[in-house]
Amino acid sequence: MCRNMSPLEKAVQFHGHICPGLLKGVRVAEFAQQFLEVEPDYDEELVAIVEHDSCGVDAIQAVLGCTFGKGNLIFKDYGKQVYTIASREKNRAIRVYEKYGVLKDPAFDRFRELNRQGVLTADEEAERENLRGVLFEIIMTRPFEDMFDYREVSVDIPSRARIYPTVQCVVCEEGVMEPRAVETDQGLVCPDCLNANGGGGNV
Repeated sequence: MCRNMSPLEKAVQFHGHICPGLLKGVRVAEFAQQFLEVEPDYDEELVAIVEHDSCGVDAIQAVLGCTFGKGNLIFKDYGKQVYTIASREKNRAIRVYEKYGVLKDPAFDRFRELNRQGVLTADEEAERENLRGVLFEIIMTRPFEDMFDYREVSVDIPSRARIYPTVQCVVCEEGVMEPRAVETDQGLVCPDCLNANGGGGNV
């Protein structure tokens, strides 16, 4: 990804299109970077804890450089538009969350309705593109504090990612990360096979 691209351009290239969720993620990423006075992550200097799996998380990955592959993007499936960004070097973290109901607007409702519809007519497609521009203007120009609350927090920053050996599951015979395998009467079993058996030790 080109380093000379703007944060928004990086996010759009990574995500594939512009949408309200991605734009909100860009705003959060830029604000957290400014608040913590940090550069985008290069080698796990930053850690992001996200509490949803929506479009905004792609902006966190693209703009801040926190990714699953590097082990510094942690997903908690709480269904909340909450982001916690931490700096290892500065031992500081900020928790940002979208204010409830702040973006209630007929334009947002209609945009979601069209997206849920699937196949659109030419007129509906044009309407959606027009709404995309309206929502872009709202999200990218509204003062950050009008849309989000934030506070500095203390978090237990996880250790840097480790590379573990791979072992073979005795059931499916696929490789699995050693610490994820469970010792059973038959031998090491991956979580998938263990769950398929109801978590029993005999498999």
